[in-house]
Amino acid sequence: MKAKVVADLHLLEEYGNLAREPLSKELDDGIFEVRTIEGSDIVRILYFFDKDRLVIATNGFVKKQQKTPKKEIDLAKRRRDDYFRRKEAGTYE
Repeated sequence: MKAKVVADLHLLEEYGNLAREPLSKELDDGIFEVRTIEGSDIVRILYFFDKDRLVIATNGFVKKQQKTPKKEIDLAKRRRDDYFRRKEAGTYE
């Protein structure tokens, strides 16, 4: 599974914001997910773009239900906000 996740992240790196389903899907407000499927297991990695070309992964999880949990999307949004706040301030701690 790890190798498939890495391979899918390389595809995301190659296609960037042109990536579409089944590899990538926009969830909400600029938060996307890359999906890796092996058998009945599905790994989701949430991410966003910085200037439409830099992919910033925020969190990942094994999906156990049909709908992506709101708490995972909220976590990605908080991390995105923190990223841009620190970027603007010039600090990366």
